Amino acid sequence: MPTLGAFADGSGEGDAYHRVVVDRGDPLVRWRFVCPNGHVDWDPTNNHIWCAACAQLHGVEPEYWELFDKKTGETVPWAAVDLR
Repeated sequence: MPTLGAFADGSGEGDAYHRVVVDRGDPLVRWRFVCPNGHVDWDPTNNHIWCAACAQLHGVEPEYWELFDKKTGETVPWAAVDLR
């Protein structure tokens, strides 16, 4: 029998995402948060991020709904990002 799991969307108090402040003006922070492919050349657009470096690669989708935190090794959902 398959294992069932519950997934949270972050909208409830009990499953709210931990907010992560990303100050794009700080060079150290800019290099810390990257697209899932490791590029720093991303921009916010329409409630997600768009990576210019990924857009240049053949067959790679440049739109993402999460960032990768190189310091912690974890992904951060776009809904939890507080962009400054």
